[in-house]
Amino acid sequence: MTETPQPITIAVEAGTAPPAPLAGGVSDARLALWRVEREFWRPRLLVARDASGTAVGAALTAGRPHTAARKIVDILAADDEVWAALLGAARDDAPPVDAAHPAPIAVHFEEHLAHGGVSGARRDRLAALGFAPAPRPVPSIPSTRVGDPAEVAAWSWWHGAAPARLAPYYGQTTEVTCGAVSSLMALEHLGSGGFDPESLVANRAAEIAFWRRATNLPACEPVGLAVETAKAGAESGLVAGLPRVVLSTTGPVLVEEFSADESERMLRIDLQQESLRQAEELGLPVERRWIEVAEIADLVRDGAQVLLLIDLTELVADPTPHWVLATDVVDGALVVSDPWVHYPNGESWVDAFALPIPLSDIDLVTRWGDPAYRGVIVLPPAAR
Repeated sequence: MTETPQPITIAVEAGTAPPAPLAGGVSDARLALWRVEREFWRPRLLVARDASGTAVGAALTAGRPHTAARKIVDILAADDEVWAALLGAARDDAPPVDAAHPAPIAVHFEEHLAHGGVSGARRDRLAALGFAPAPRPVPSIPSTRVGDPAEVAAWSWWHGAAPARLAPYYGQTTEVTCGAVSSLMALEHLGSGGFDPESLVANRAAEIAFWRRATNLPACEPVGLAVETAKAGAESGLVAGLPRVVLSTTGPVLVEEFSADESERMLRIDLQQESLRQAEELGLPVERRWIEVAEIADLVRDGAQVLLLIDLTELVADPTPHWVLATDVVDGALVVSDPWVHYPNGESWVDAFALPIPLSDIDLVTRWGDPAYRGVIVLPPAAR
């Protein structure tokens, strides 16, 4: 329970819907934010009540398992002071910690621009409570698009030092382009200028074109993705050296879904053999070993960007191989940009652009296959 200077009390209550008195005059579209199914994201409802017990405000938070971040989905309050008190309470809220839910080190406030955003006075309160506006994302998924009903902005608070290195965020616009987008974000972080800050059409063209060159139909496997990243890096002149692949298996990867169709499986294996041939031609290193998470963290601390092949099961309950990009380390967590946004459960780019994942949880999710293998692509720092 949080006491405030105003004659109100803020406490966590059951459910996710705001108390009835607060819903009056609120649009159905905004109330839908409170009603969407978020159980896997462990939602928390904080309600402010006055001395008579009447609800005068509410805040809703949520966060992916195995990440050290929470998102403030929305705050409803007519009074600016009550709104600010709820913001502070949501920032400082401490959900129970367990193996799947580490203590949060980052809190992101989601500003819903289609619902009027926040006033200047409330922006001042965000700043006073330590929230800083996040950089505008690259036009891609609906929540990044100016004027889209789903458009949102982000304000971030970090328990300690904020990450110094974040890639410009781009959300994958197809189900299969995570590898291409992770590589493009890494190159953009180095200054490639490959994304257009205004043109969704141009950005999607770049996304699809990169995927077509790197794909193993439909996924991007580590060597093929590294080869295309190396070619793009060489064209830009921004990468100090070739990427390198660290892959713990010597056999083909990401072919599990084709086990019942040998011709389809062999096509993917042939594509991987061609990627290996091109890697050898480029002189691109492929190390066949299990890389430990501590080594990944050290590489990132030293300025490298690392693309991680992960399993989405633990993060969004989707058993799918997936690529994400790690660009910094803060408070014992890798800071990850995840191209995937899980719309059905209320996610936006705010859930994915700066996701701190503790190293123990990185160890958990960077595994795919049976037996499990680990694959990463290491991009050296920018050329100087």
